[in-house]
Amino acid sequence: MEAIEASATLKFGRVSPQKTRLVADLIRGKKADDAVKILSFTQKKGARVLLKILKSAIANAEVKNVEDTELLDVSQVWVGQGPVTRRYKPRARGRADVLRRPTSHITVVVKEDLKAKEEAAAKLAELEAKKARKKAEKKKAAGKKPKAAAGKSEKEDKKKKSAADKGKAEAKDKKAGTKAEQEREAKAKAKAKTSKPEKDK
Repeated sequence: MEAIEASATLKFGRVSPQKTRLVADLIRGKKADDAVKILSFTQKKGARVLLKILKSAIANAEVKNVEDTELLDVSQVWVGQGPVTRRYKPRARGRADVLRRPTSHITVVVKEDLKAKEEAAAKLAELEAKKARKKAEKKKAAGKKPKAAAGKSEKEDKKKKSAADKGKAEAKDKKAGTKAEQEREAKAKAKAKTSKPEKDK
């Protein structure tokens, strides 16, 4: 698997190549995100120019379907000498001073870090595996809970049935007791009726 590269170039930049190389050394070999932060807080003209070129290179990498821009490294930074323009400033006694305006050609290359990409993929795989394990454990726990609940419900039903049976038996006993009492009362009344006429005689 080949690493994806992307580059951005500025031609005839109005920056001295000598001053730009000092800033280029700060970001060479760094992560693209770290390089952006370094250039953002570097107070030099070359830093402002390099920052624009670096952002352009990162955007070009996104166009090439780079999955994650955080995995990009600043692999190469070239600062070449461009043509020098000369301007003249009039001085005293008919003389003139030469003002040199150097230009530079700057190229920034960003490259995908395969090692970091593989590590990130391995971490993602581990996280997915952990999530799958947790889901499987939850499913197992959910499968065990209904069984336990079913066992509890069976026990409760048995208790209810036994209580109902006891209640029925008690009701039967009460009915039998009341019938026996009624029979006794009836016998006592019959005896009382039979005993009254004998007393009258």
